[in-house]
Amino acid sequence: MSELEIDIRECTSTEDFQQCIELERAVWKDDDLGIMPIRLYMISKACNAPTIGAFEPSGRLVGFVHTMIALMDKHVVYHSHLAAVREDLRHNDIGYKMKLAQRNYAIAAGVPLIIWTFDPLQSRNAHLNINKLGAVIRRYEVNYYSEGLSTVFDSDVPSDRIFAEWWVSSGHVESVLAGNRPRIEAPAEAVMIPEDINSVRAQSVEEHLKWRLRVREDFRRKLAGGLIVRGFERESGTSRYMLGRDDPQFHFEDYHETRT
Repeated sequence: MSELEIDIRECTSTEDFQQCIELERAVWKDDDLGIMPIRLYMISKACNAPTIGAFEPSGRLVGFVHTMIALMDKHVVYHSHLAAVREDLRHNDIGYKMKLAQRNYAIAAGVPLIIWTFDPLQSRNAHLNINKLGAVIRRYEVNYYSEGLSTVFDSDVPSDRIFAEWWVSSGHVESVLAGNRPRIEAPAEAVMIPEDINSVRAQSVEEHLKWRLRVREDFRRKLAGGLIVRGFERESGTSRYMLGRDDPQFHFEDYHETRT
């Protein structure tokens, strides 16, 4: 599909939000109890937290990213709550383009940080979030969404999550968006994950659980030592998160000092 055939814009109408609900249901295959109701999309819009949509010329929604207002250390930030792209269009950088639009809204609103969660075992998501967007990671949550809470989450493997921090105006993010791979000064440490956890799970739930617990222990130990994830490397068979030293540009104090 040509780039010109997709319009990235904010969802503003009830018709737009209804399409978000239909796409959420199609992508996540969740039951109605797990689907976010239309009124919450409308509340987010009223609070200046945009839902970014990707539309075909016909007006059909093919992807969206929903945003919520959150507080961290008494600062207003965006929480990127939901993201979905139609399965047959997932290799067209639609998700990446919607995230860039979300970043533009954050910068215009004076919001320094966008956060979201993702499964640390999903290498494709890690590559997008860290190598293409420039997010860093300093927080790991054990069984964040519980087990079997809805059809989205496994009933036999804990739903551990890591928090992506996207400091939208930082030099690190600007460098990554300009096409530069994140750099980690030596000495760096790594957390290994399988290249394709979905294939692992298809063969053995027990092996999936072993990876979960192994990565959990490794992440928690290294993050507790003050390191943060700044890069990600993909290889045949395994991938690895690259951890290095923290940096003032990933803190609110630096954001406010550089703008006063």
